[in-house]
Amino acid sequence: MVTIRSNATLVSCCVVWITIGTVTMAEGFTPSSSRMKDHSNLQNPSAFVESQIRSAPAERRIQHCLTWKKQQCTRSTQLFAEVASSLETTVQCLDAACTKLTTEKNSIVKVCKVKPAISEDKSRRLGLVVTQSVSKGDALLSIPYKDMELTTDLALQTFAGILPDKYDGWTGDTGLIALALLNELAQSSGEAGVPVKDRVPMVKKFLQTWVASLPSPVDDDKSQYPLLWSEEDQEILQSSSTSKIYRILDDIEEDAIWLEENVFAKDRAKFPETVNLDGVSVPCFSLAGFTWAMAMVQSRSFFLDKTLRLIPFLDMVNHADDAEEIRSGTMGTFGTIKGAVLVAGKSYKAGEEVFCSYGPKSAIDYLIEHGFVPDQCWRTKVSELTFELDPEDRFYDDKLDILEFETYDSAPMDPTQSFDLVAAPGQDGEPDPSLVQFMRLCYLGGTDAFLLESIFRKDVWGFMSMPVSEQNEMKVVNAISEACETALKEFDECPDKEGPEICQRVRDSERAALDKTLSFLKREKEALDLKEYYQERRLKDLGLDSDWSPEDEMMGEDMDLGYGQTRAPGGADYDW
Repeated sequence: MVTIRSNATLVSCCVVWITIGTVTMAEGFTPSSSRMKDHSNLQNPSAFVESQIRSAPAERRIQHCLTWKKQQCTRSTQLFAEVASSLETTVQCLDAACTKLTTEKNSIVKVCKVKPAISEDKSRRLGLVVTQSVSKGDALLSIPYKDMELTTDLALQTFAGILPDKYDGWTGDTGLIALALLNELAQSSGEAGVPVKDRVPMVKKFLQTWVASLPSPVDDDKSQYPLLWSEEDQEILQSSSTSKIYRILDDIEEDAIWLEENVFAKDRAKFPETVNLDGVSVPCFSLAGFTWAMAMVQSRSFFLDKTLRLIPFLDMVNHADDAEEIRSGTMGTFGTIKGAVLVAGKSYKAGEEVFCSYGPKSAIDYLIEHGFVPDQCWRTKVSELTFELDPEDRFYDDKLDILEFETYDSAPMDPTQSFDLVAAPGQDGEPDPSLVQFMRLCYLGGTDAFLLESIFRKDVWGFMSMPVSEQNEMKVVNAISEACETALKEFDECPDKEGPEICQRVRDSERAALDKTLSFLKREKEALDLKEYYQERRLKDLGLDSDWSPEDEMMGEDMDLGYGQTRAPGGADYDW
């Protein structure tokens, strides 16, 4: 790109492409062959181009610039029209497929008062609109779980005998559902993929239409999916939050490489790297395909009845802060079928777009998972910090045993834990009590190490909910403070006004949460001597917290009483 100045006028819309040994110019600025020959040995081709343009009449330059700009605007309009036309076709296909799910015999969808449509917000592509007027609290869409959902169970059943029995990837449940989605993509393209057992033709046909409606893996516009951003933008996001996108990308890459080496490469006929979808070659069973599938699953799945579920048709509903979350429910004639229900959070008129809430999440979680940040997230600032039990700790095994078996019966703790720091109106920045409890155990040692003895094993986690000793509390405060300061320093090193604008807003939001937590910890550090620690609490429980005096020794006038006694043996005054 060469910027051209003509006197006081900056002409920035003239584009010049430079190749080795040749200067190719925007239409209207092609030099004559004699001039090109005269300047063929120029060391600086851009200087030659500028000299040629300076020699052209000002009116001609301006006219060519306007012509070029008009051509670009026309092209943009054409592209927009093509996208709109494509979406219209997609909506028509989806609408027809959804209608079959609700009207044919043995219909899958139990309640349906919505249909697919192009969202009023163009950045959202598609959404759901109501087909009739509805009131707040009405069920708009009810879909049973077992018929159409993509879950970890479906993935494990489909890939039984292909994946190891105890396959456990770094990407967890999301990765397994992403694998199931890639299989649907392959199945939709033709003969590839693994057939899904017990799937009725109606659902199979709908899923083919649904897969074709998803944002294409080769779509140029990937702004809504940070997992698909350019490396430069991902680097800015990495430095804009304490929740690191590189960790997610590393996990995706690790799983994709393992799957390619141990599953995909062994049968490329069944697991092709690319598939043909509507005449377009798209990545499938590869790193690019797996990354795309992860982005789709993260942005479209819901956590219902303790399970992550991607439910086609329901996944098209967009977010609004004041809407209701997708909920689990029962349906069918006798109310015995479990499924997902979309409920109206307010009254809607026919043709209006309906919304749900994607739930309470931090700004960075919304950005990475859904590609946007709702207004509610900017009001409550959240930053995530991760801490790990030191593997070099001499008491590591004892502490690990406590975390795994003596913390929470239903959810044993790992030695690496992440916690949210929150700054919200009316809050003073106090860290999560669970964070402090975990850190007290991590730094338990020295004269406090007796609490790790087997006699206390069942109670030590409960002890950590309150201050142990001043030395231990000081280490906890310092460790959390240092983590906050390290994160703030990284934010300061990230260049402003580079990358997506939303990254700057995320940095500012998380900076506010870290600053407020640091202020609280500073006050805590100054008041450590005022806290009550384990030894004082224990003495109080035993009644030994008062000062000793001779009167206590004498126990009044009764010399027959020993220390701690309230009456002499046989001294009861029962009336027999």
